Amino acid sequence: MDIVMLAAGTSSRMGKENKMLLPYKDTTMVAHCCLEALRFLERHSLENNRSCTLIVVTGYRRRSVEKALLPCKLFVEKTDAPVQLLIVDNPDYRNGQFSSTKKGVAEVTEGSPFFISLADMPLVKPEHYAELVPLLDGHDAVRPFCRTDGKTEEDKVPGHPVLHEYGLKETIMRCPDDCTVSRILRDCNVSEPLFTDPSWIRDVDSEQDYMQVNS
Repeated sequence: MDIVMLAAGTSSRMGKENKMLLPYKDTTMVAHCCLEALRFLERHSLENNRSCTLIVVTGYRRRSVEKALLPCKLFVEKTDAPVQLLIVDNPDYRNGQFSSTKKGVAEVTEGSPFFISLADMPLVKPEHYAELVPLLDGHDAVRPFCRTDGKTEEDKVPGHPVLHEYGLKETIMRCPDDCTVSRILRDCNVSEPLFTDPSWIRDVDSEQDYMQVNS
């Protein structure tokens, strides 16, 4: 099991701030999201006796973001689980999020299912990843949805992380940079579990978003 963590964007809606480097729970936003992913991979690797890798894709202010990932490097050094951290630079990050997705997916371990996750969603915990794993059986992907008003399925909003079978790696890699994972999944057999927990869709795009996840 691998996780591709996207941390390459320009944070354009945050003004001068790079949201990856914002303080969050005694560390930075990017380190917190990656540590939560590593905690899931640690548990999963021990339970399944197999190696797992967190692949972090950087781009905008990549040196600062990589420096902020020091707590993640220390986590990997200290754990007894077969967990690895791989940092991949996307020099074409201004081409959009899918260009970073492709950079990360290119490094996915052969035969391994993989998550695509976002480093601006600090409310996603190890339990969120774990909840999707058994739902992949027989599907190409598992994409969580959240009901925004808690009433009807029509109000559902797609969330992250999204879990993919290894077979989708080739499909993603041959698509152009202006593609999206959503577009690819339209032609796939996708499990779409529906939740009311807003953690699946609570990303940080603005100062107001940041204040809300810190409240």
